[in-house]
Amino acid sequence: MSARAALRSVLAALAVALACAGIPARAATAVVTYLSGATVYLGAGQRDGLLAGTRLSPDQDAASPVLQAFEVSPRRAACRVLEGKAGAIRVGDRFRFEPAADPGGGGSSASAPARKPWGGRGRLGIRYLLTQDGINDGTDFQQPALDALVDAPSLFGTPWGARLDVRARRTIGTEDDVDQTRVYALYGGYDKPGPGVRFALGRQYAPDLGNVSTFDGALAAYDSARWSAGGFLGVQPAPDFGYSNDVREFGGFGSWRGAPGTPHHWTLSSGLVASYQKSEINREFLFVHGTWVGPRLGGFFTQELDLNRGWKRDAGESTLEITSTFASVRVRATDWMDVFGGADSRRNVLLYRNFVSPETEFDDAFRRGYWLGADMRSGQHVRFGLSGRTADGGSAGNADSLTGSVTVDRMTRADLSARLRATWWSDDRLEGWLYAAGFGGQIGERFRLGIDTGLRAEDSLLNPVLSDDVWWLGLTFDADLGRRFFATLALDRSEGDYEDVTQLYASFAYRF
Repeated sequence: MSARAALRSVLAALAVALACAGIPARAATAVVTYLSGATVYLGAGQRDGLLAGTRLSPDQDAASPVLQAFEVSPRRAACRVLEGKAGAIRVGDRFRFEPAADPGGGGSSASAPARKPWGGRGRLGIRYLLTQDGINDGTDFQQPALDALVDAPSLFGTPWGARLDVRARRTIGTEDDVDQTRVYALYGGYDKPGPGVRFALGRQYAPDLGNVSTFDGALAAYDSARWSAGGFLGVQPAPDFGYSNDVREFGGFGSWRGAPGTPHHWTLSSGLVASYQKSEINREFLFVHGTWVGPRLGGFFTQELDLNRGWKRDAGESTLEITSTFASVRVRATDWMDVFGGADSRRNVLLYRNFVSPETEFDDAFRRGYWLGADMRSGQHVRFGLSGRTADGGSAGNADSLTGSVTVDRMTRADLSARLRATWWSDDRLEGWLYAAGFGGQIGERFRLGIDTGLRAEDSLLNPVLSDDVWWLGLTFDADLGRRFFATLALDRSEGDYEDVTQLYASFAYRF
C-alpha cells in the first residue's frame, strides 16, 4: 500500500469512528450561506446565541480566516474578516463560536450601533478595487462599488420588519465597461418574538431549508417553543442576481430543538424541496440535517436524497440517490485540546441547465473526503493546530494534505497576534508545500495593522515545466472611526513564474 493510500485509509477510519463515538466542543457552528465582497453571511443568528461582536473561528482548518459578526438578526448574521483572506472562504464552510448564555437577548456591541427607535440599523459603503497583472495583457481593471444595507426586524416596536441589501459596481477595464447591480435581499415580513406565525415576502434566503439559497417569493412558518413548520414558494434569481422566473421552486420543512436553558443544545430539521425549469424537472430532493452542542461534544450532519425521474432517469441516474452526506464533529478531549473530524461525500447534482448546456458544468468544489485534526491551547494566548485531509473528486482527482499551524493572539494591550502555517499537499497532478505567516496588532484603540505573507511551492508530476513557486505579501489597515465610520485599506502583491499581480482595495462605510 502506498503512503498516500495508507494516509487516506487512516483518516477515513478515524474520522468515521470519531463521528460515531459520541464522546461527551462547547462551541456552536454556523454555515456560510453566501459571500459578497468582504462580507460573509452565515445561516445562524440571535436565536442560536450568535450576537454582534462575536468572533468565529474556522471549524475545520485552523489556518482559515477568523470572522466577526457585525450585523445579526434572529436567524442570520453578516460578518467581516478579522484575520486571513476573504477569498479563502467558500459557501458551505463552517465556523464555530461560543453561543451567548441568553440567545434571545439580541445584545449589541461596540462594533455595531444599537438599533434606532424606528427598529433598525444599517450601513452605506463605498468600495474600490484595482487589479494590475504584469504578465497577462488586457486583464487589468478597476472596480468602484457602492453598497447599502438596512436591517429592521422590528419596525417601531411592531412585529413587522424589512431588510434591504443592495450592491452596485462598475468594472472598468481595457474593453467595454460593465455595470452590475445585485440585490441580495429585499423583503418585508412579520415575525413576532416567541411562538406564533412568521412570514416574509420578497428576495430572501431560507436558513430553514437545505440547499436553498436566495429566492424570490414567499415563506411562511409557525414557530413553537420546541418545533417549527413551514413552506416556501418562489423562483430562483438569475446567475447575475437579476430577476428570472425560469426556475420555479417550492418546498416544506419541519424542525425540532431542545429545551432552552439545558446544557445540551440540539436541532433536527427535515423537508422536501422541488424545482422546475420551465416544464422540465430541475431537482426534487429530501433533506435532513441536525446539530448538537454540549459541554464537551459538538457536531453537525446533513443528508440529501434525490428523486430522479423523467430525463434524469433517461440520463442514467438512479431513481433514489444519496447526493449529499456531510458530518462534522468536535470533541473537547481535555481542557487544552479539541479533536475534530468529519466526512464529506457531497457531489454535484445534475440540474436541467447542466443537461441542456454541458459547457456550464463545473468541477466539484465541495472538497469531498475525510479529515481529522486537533486544536491545542497553551495558556490563554497560544494555539496549535494539526490536521490531515484526504479528498476524492474535483478537477485534480484524489488529493491529500497535512497542515500544521501555530497562532499567538491577544498579546499585550496592543492585541498583538501572529500565525504560522505549513501545508503539504499532493494530488494526481501536483505536489507541493504552502507556507504562510500573518502578523497584526492594534495601533491605539481604533486602528489595526495586519501583514500576511507566504510561499506556495508546487512541483508538477506530469511536466516539470509546469512547476511553479508563488510568493505573496499583503498589508491591511483598518480604522474604526467610532460607532459610525469604518475604513479599510489593503494592498496585496503576488509574484511567481506564471503570476505577477498587484491589488489595491479600499472601503469606507457609514453605519447608522
